[in-house]
Amino acid sequence: MVSFLTSILGYVISFSAGYFFYKLLACFLQTRKSILLRLGGWYLLMVSLTMPALPNDPVNITLTMPVFLIGLILAYAESRIVWISTALIFYPIMVAYNYMWYDFTGRIFFRFFAEYGESANKICSTLSFASVPLFWYFVWRAYGKRLERITRFLDKKSWILLDVICLASLASVFVSIYYTPEETYKVYPCMIASIVTGIGCLLLATYLAERIRTEQERRKLQLQHDYYGELERNQTQIRKLRHDMNNHLAAVGGLLEQEKTEEALEYLHGLYEHMQTGSRQFCTNSIVNALLNLKYNAAVEAEIDTFFHIGIDGMTEIDDISLCTLFANSLDNAIEACRKITDKEKRRLSLKARYSESGYFSLEISNSKINPVSEKQGSFMTDKDNQKMHGLGIASMEEIVERYKGTIDIQYTEESFTVVILISF
Repeated sequence: MVSFLTSILGYVISFSAGYFFYKLLACFLQTRKSILLRLGGWYLLMVSLTMPALPNDPVNITLTMPVFLIGLILAYAESRIVWISTALIFYPIMVAYNYMWYDFTGRIFFRFFAEYGESANKICSTLSFASVPLFWYFVWRAYGKRLERITRFLDKKSWILLDVICLASLASVFVSIYYTPEETYKVYPCMIASIVTGIGCLLLATYLAERIRTEQERRKLQLQHDYYGELERNQTQIRKLRHDMNNHLAAVGGLLEQEKTEEALEYLHGLYEHMQTGSRQFCTNSIVNALLNLKYNAAVEAEIDTFFHIGIDGMTEIDDISLCTLFANSLDNAIEACRKITDKEKRRLSLKARYSESGYFSLEISNSKINPVSEKQGSFMTDKDNQKMHGLGIASMEEIVERYKGTIDIQYTEESFTVVILISF
């Protein structure tokens, strides 16, 4: 009877620990759509969480780590860097806590209850992990809300920084268990430090994400400021043109009376160019529309034959700053390449972006060019003098596309350069 009850209690403890840990990770990781994959991942995570970490026993912790990582991959649809970073942050916390609590309760058992036999051993072994679900419940309630933004805003460099910090904790935990001294409690400070480091990394991740979000908001406000400034300049220009309209009409009328038709048409064409406003309606998103206006006007001023076809209304899956970064970097590169073409008749730029109700976003930008394209280890190199300050546009785009689990395809010839981005939600 005791064996049956302890088994039931053990299952309840394991289930609870797996549930709270799964909920914690779901605060910032995207769960799989497949229920079977989520269940499989949850089961492996549950097994990992309740695996005893014993002194001088490298087998458990060595075999548990790949199981833990596979559980993450099955349960959550994220990139490789996020899977690895999550494992490096949480695995040392998990092992360190299990080691200390199991070792501590084991000491209590052998000191006070060893004489009561096998039943007492089973009860103590089961109860020794009763605090595991409570620990992960506390972490979930304390930090879950803070973690919601980290995968949305953290870039690859930020994840790598966290990985470097957590590698020290991982190595410390492994070495402590591989070579535990006879007085097992002497490695408790090391285990506590690993737990504190892991939780500190979680807080650091939230801090970095908040800083990046704040910077993106600042850039967003700057785009709005630039847009409304340009809108005001265009309105001022239109008011001036309206004020001078009588003079313009008189000038055109005089040319026509003198039968100078070509000169009159040329005058009207120039007048039309001056009256073109920069507040074109490319899309209903005011922030993205502001950026597209700025880049469109820059292309026109550079005497580039420019074509924009934008159909992204209703898309909310990509945040404004990421979307602006995709447009800005691709258009900046295209405009810069076109400016290098001395024959202005050959300057061409085409931008097409579309969002479908079925959940697909596509972006295609194509431009003419004459400058050679250089690649090094799969990365495109700039031909500008300052290599450190330039050539990062495509890398930034690739990072955003990877974050949204899309694909980016780059094709080029001697006369053209084309970037195609596809993202499915």
